[in-house]
Amino acid sequence: MPSPEEFSCTCDTGLGWVFGCSRTGAAHVRARRPCEDSYALWSGSAGAQPCIAFAIADGHGDPRHDQSRTGAALAVDAGIAELVAFHRSYADGSIPRQQFRAGFKTDFPRRATRHWRELVVQDAGGRTLPPAPASPATGQDQNFTRYGTTLITALVVHDSILVGQIGDGDLLLVMPDGSIDFPLPRDPVLAGNETHSLSSPDAHLLWRTATLDRGQGGIILAATDGISDSFNGAESEEFSIFIHSLVDRIRTYGTEAVAAAMGSWLDRFSAIASGDDMTLVWACINPEEQTPYKPRPKANAPVSAGQGW
Repeated sequence: MPSPEEFSCTCDTGLGWVFGCSRTGAAHVRARRPCEDSYALWSGSAGAQPCIAFAIADGHGDPRHDQSRTGAALAVDAGIAELVAFHRSYADGSIPRQQFRAGFKTDFPRRATRHWRELVVQDAGGRTLPPAPASPATGQDQNFTRYGTTLITALVVHDSILVGQIGDGDLLLVMPDGSIDFPLPRDPVLAGNETHSLSSPDAHLLWRTATLDRGQGGIILAATDGISDSFNGAESEEFSIFIHSLVDRIRTYGTEAVAAAMGSWLDRFSAIASGDDMTLVWACINPEEQTPYKPRPKANAPVSAGQGW
């Protein structure tokens, strides 16, 4: 992942721009602990169909999860890899949109969870870990617990935005008219500081997913819980004011200027409020083109003069 002292960006000129920033929390700085958040951004194409993907993760951090910093880094790697693989599996344009979206809801949580666990097994077997903290888990489940983390993912394609989440954190969409939509409702089973985790035995069943129309575009924001905790929660008026202020600054000064200043803003929020690590990814999504979508021709289909992909 990028250093917590830096920001990074990626883009597809047809879809939009994505920026990310991660900072070590004030409490972690005082305790000389590293940042346990992670994020990853990706843009490219499959079958000449462009996509943008991003993922953020928040390692649990308490003593039972002593490898959660690595677990978060592995989670964003797994998330991006599976988002891209999912896009590639449907990129030839022969699959109807509803089937594409349904496939994300049914397949992606299972694939991402399995990929993360494979990476954890590989990492744990490739180096000597310190003795395991006390935990009711045993065997391989104990390793998964040690690496425990949340994960939020998003995939932007021609006409759709696909999002998924396990555990806490926030994902929202700011529409062009300024309205804020939370496509992934809160899990009613959880209370207080409880959170689901990729390390849970039934993790693939604990994901929340949503599929959205790209439509008129907008700004997607994903953040670890240290940010919304600094504003009395994601549904508070203070958090809404922060989001609208951020969007106004992006529109007034541009994404690069906001990205350059984001690190100092997050440092200040952490110092005066939650003290937690803070990671924010925001994607400025262009409106969907009004021209009809033309699927990629099959390999044996004739290509007319002037036609390409």
